[in-house]
Amino acid sequence: MDEMIQFLAIMAALSTGAQAVTQQMKKRIVFLHMQAKAKPNDSKFDEVYEEALRRVNIHFLAGVNGTVLAAVAQVHPLQMLKLNPIWANTTPPVVSNTLDYAAAGVLVAYGGPWFHDLLGVLREYKVQLRSVAKVKG
Repeated sequence: MDEMIQFLAIMAALSTGAQAVTQQMKKRIVFLHMQAKAKPNDSKFDEVYEEALRRVNIHFLAGVNGTVLAAVAQVHPLQMLKLNPIWANTTPPVVSNTLDYAAAGVLVAYGGPWFHDLLGVLREYKVQLRSVAKVKG
C-alpha cells in the first residue's frame, strides 16, 4: 500500500508542476493563448479548428513538460509499481530511460486530476485504518 501512495504522491506532484509550467508557457507563447481573437470574415469552422488546434498544442506541451520534469526528477513510474515494461532491458540505458520518462510525461499530462483524486481516497483510507486501530488498541 505504501508503494502505491508513494507513486500517487510523486505523480500528483509531477502533475501539479507540469500544469504550473504549462500555464506559464500558455500565457507567454502567443499561439497557445486560449482566448480566441475575433477576426472579421472568419467562418465558425475556422474558429472551432483554431480552438481545437490550440487545445492539442497545450496537451502536447503538458506532456513534454511532464516528460522533462520526470527526467529532471528521475522518476520511473512503471518501476515504482514493480512493473517491467518491454523496453526495460534495451541495450543502451538512455533508450529505456527516455521511454520511462515519456511514459511518466503521458501519465502526468493526462492523468493529473485522477492522481489527485485517488491520492485523496488512499489518504482517507489510511486515516480510517489508523482510527480503527486506535479504537481496537
